Amino acid sequence: MTERRDAILKFIEAKGEVSIGELAAHFASWSEMTLRRDLAALEQSHKIILTRGGARTIPSRYGLHEDIYSAREQLNDEAKQLIAAKAVELVEPDTGIFIDSGTTAMAFARRLPDVHLAVITAAPNIALEIAMRKAKPSVIMLGGTLNRDEIAVTDPEVLSRLEHLNIDTAFMAASGYDEKGGFTVGSQLGALLKRAVVKRARKVVMMLDSSKVGTLLPFTFARMEDVDVLVGDGDISENIMKQI
Repeated sequence: MTERRDAILKFIEAKGEVSIGELAAHFASWSEMTLRRDLAALEQSHKIILTRGGARTIPSRYGLHEDIYSAREQLNDEAKQLIAAKAVELVEPDTGIFIDSGTTAMAFARRLPDVHLAVITAAPNIALEIAMRKAKPSVIMLGGTLNRDEIAVTDPEVLSRLEHLNIDTAFMAASGYDEKGGFTVGSQLGALLKRAVVKRARKVVMMLDSSKVGTLLPFTFARMEDVDVLVGDGDISENIMKQI
């Protein structure tokens, strides 16, 4: 497996950016599903950046976690902004909401209306964004050990804290979606937290840009039947529409 991923990484580095089709043609003995899994693993290791239908190298100036996060923010930014603009329309004043971690969730947080809300989050950057720029929402920050890759608290102790909190609407994000695997992420602890939130919330809003569709990461935290509203960028396939 390591040799295969090393070969894929070298191919991407040589070309700068590749599509799934190019990878499948070059590595004809490996299935497209295997290639997508390897790309997801390489992205989780901060060796590449996934794009819509492929992957590209990380520019040399991106070395620290902060820069990796900045690179992720810029990726598919138009889709994320569109999704965020749609999702904030589902926010109801005087309710309790959960905001997930990640760059799509951050785009959502920046557009959050300045109304009376109880905002629960495990992402310190999102908590600070709301606390510094909004006057009316209160912020409940879940504490514990910080996962630097996700810029979020992913700690088993968080789960016990959730048992005492009520969530009207959870605004969630996924690193990948696959028809069989459902909504997935690369962190086991992250998946545990997301799964607990989905179970706890009265309504689940999933924010998913189409570049994540077809990506399968190791840990499933929700399936389509767990989601009440799917907010996308308008490029959802007919197969997924049938599932919805």
